[in-house]
Amino acid sequence: MGFLPKAVSAIVPTRFKGPAKRLLQQLLHSGLVKVSGGQEDALLWSHAQAKLTPYIMIQGFLQGTFPMPQVDNNKIFMWYDPDPRAVIHVADFKIRNDLLRCLKKDRLQELDKRFEIKMNADFEQTIINCSKPRGKKTSTWISTEYIKVMLELHKMGIAHSFETYQNGELVGGVLGVALNGYFITLSLFRTIDNASKVAFCYLLTKLKEDGFKLHITGDANSWFAQFGAVNVTKSDFRHELISAITAPVIFTSRVPELVL
Repeated sequence: MGFLPKAVSAIVPTRFKGPAKRLLQQLLHSGLVKVSGGQEDALLWSHAQAKLTPYIMIQGFLQGTFPMPQVDNNKIFMWYDPDPRAVIHVADFKIRNDLLRCLKKDRLQELDKRFEIKMNADFEQTIINCSKPRGKKTSTWISTEYIKVMLELHKMGIAHSFETYQNGELVGGVLGVALNGYFITLSLFRTIDNASKVAFCYLLTKLKEDGFKLHITGDANSWFAQFGAVNVTKSDFRHELISAITAPVIFTSRVPELVL
């Protein structure tokens, strides 16, 4: 029994327990909505206070939000729902000229210098590498708890990674979550130039081949713009999201071959 039922049971006669509990719930809900700024924000706030589990994570993804642990307390998660949203319409994805030159150059390189692309070969090491601080940063938002939940989602066949190898060494990768026709990229890493960019290109090519509808990631004004990322309003995004997550799409086990 939770705190609220216990409190009601302790001070309210039995015949009034039901109405009293509903009244208290309404008062608490009303206060939460006012403090958080709205019905949707209240829902996100309540999710942020819950222990992160695969169920909570998927709930958030299905709403089009994504969790970001707080650096000073990585057990508290904020569910981000920005407006506008950066999306990639998968059917419109094309390999652009600068990346095309990079990929063609990679094919012309000596065998021991070329990239090898794998999918879900080492999801755990990919997310561990994504969690490492970069540059001058001493901390990262990908916490131990977050990694644990993502590993569970990977075992369920929901979370996936595309990995770039060179001479058998993992040098770059991208990971995210597939929910029917909707894919969310959560993080990337690289230890050498273009390694994450190439992995991301293979991921988008696969999503297109499999028939995915919608992809979200970071700011459309960042380097994701070269992959066709555009900003859309939250309202338009929600409309597209419903269409994507209800599309009967399967993330297949096939690694695509790029036609250059």
